[in-house]
Amino acid sequence: MPAEGPVNPHTETSELVSQLRQSLGLLRVAFDATGEAMLIVDSDRFVRWVNQTAAELWGAGLPLRVIGKPLEALISFRQLDQRLLLLTDSHHPLIQAQSGEGQDLFLIQAVSSLDNSQADVLQRMVAWRPITEMGGAFTLLIFRDLEPMEKSLQQQRAFINTLAHELRTPLAILSGSLRRMDRLTPMALPLDSVLNDAIHETKRMAALVDQLLLLSELDTNGFHWNLKCNPYDQFLLRWMDTLDSNHRSSVCLQWPKEPQQCFLELDQIAVNRIFDCLLDNSLRIGQSDVTFSISICIKSSFIDFNVSDNGPGIPDDQEIGALFDRFSRLEIHRALGSGDGCGLGLSVVKGLVEGMGGSVLSGEMRPGGGASKPFEIILRFPIIRDLPGSNVAQEGVHPEVLEDAQKDPV
Repeated sequence: MPAEGPVNPHTETSELVSQLRQSLGLLRVAFDATGEAMLIVDSDRFVRWVNQTAAELWGAGLPLRVIGKPLEALISFRQLDQRLLLLTDSHHPLIQAQSGEGQDLFLIQAVSSLDNSQADVLQRMVAWRPITEMGGAFTLLIFRDLEPMEKSLQQQRAFINTLAHELRTPLAILSGSLRRMDRLTPMALPLDSVLNDAIHETKRMAALVDQLLLLSELDTNGFHWNLKCNPYDQFLLRWMDTLDSNHRSSVCLQWPKEPQQCFLELDQIAVNRIFDCLLDNSLRIGQSDVTFSISICIKSSFIDFNVSDNGPGIPDDQEIGALFDRFSRLEIHRALGSGDGCGLGLSVVKGLVEGMGGSVLSGEMRPGGGASKPFEIILRFPIIRDLPGSNVAQEGVHPEVLEDAQKDPV
């Protein structure tokens, strides 16, 4: 039997290189065939790779005109309200990619056409994914055109936004006229009752329009966030400081037994609106003797605000999560005559919490002793680490609020 000849290592290497080139060529063809524009950006924000679709959009069809350039020298990202996103903005895809993969809707404009017409602005769903398998910090950006159903949804949201804006002014004029009539023109009892009903319904409609507008802004990235990094307790105490004495007496803050200085990055106005909405729901449904409790639980990487009340609760066959759907209301609350709400408040809460990087969870289901279970939800926010300096003063908090709040450790 003839002996096998020696294997030439140069031949094997040549074959492997040939196979690798063929695989890379096929991969390039596959990426170039897609209608989605793709970029890979390194940790210094320089473009390291593009597919042909991206080259046609931002490099006149030539990948070499894109590769090696800073991303900010090629394209700019804008919110749907035309607000320019700087590279340091928390909503910028490269900043969000530091926390993991995700996607969102943006307006994309080539830097070379910034002074041109709005026809150069593209609305794209942008997905980002960190790449850690190659021994470096890279980010894959994918720019996808909207599907017909997505475009229809965006048009619907834009319509709601425009409608809410247009309704605000006439409602404000109507409300002001009714209040002046009530103040300056004494009326007989039947007419006075009708006037009060008109004032009440106008106020309710104005609140509905405000909630629709806020939800529309959250849906279309049109909400202007003012995120600040502060100790978690400051956000709660500043909210407490906005309440009148009657509402403040219904709130019970339960602090951790062992105080810890943990930081959150939140928008104070959004925090106020979240807890105002939850407190308003509890007071409206549970009437004047309700106790609105916020219990704080600090974990290794997040803080839970456990929100509950001692109101009538929720029927056992009703999922708490479903209450955060828009225009969702409990029939039992309609029957109780607590119908001031329109079913949007908890949707606003969910949108604001998620817009600040948090999440809304259902609380632990405890037996309610009847056909209902207590209302309890958890607002969870990630803790901000590695802050420069740890001493932050309790600024802007009323001394009485601070004193009252510190009386209720868990």
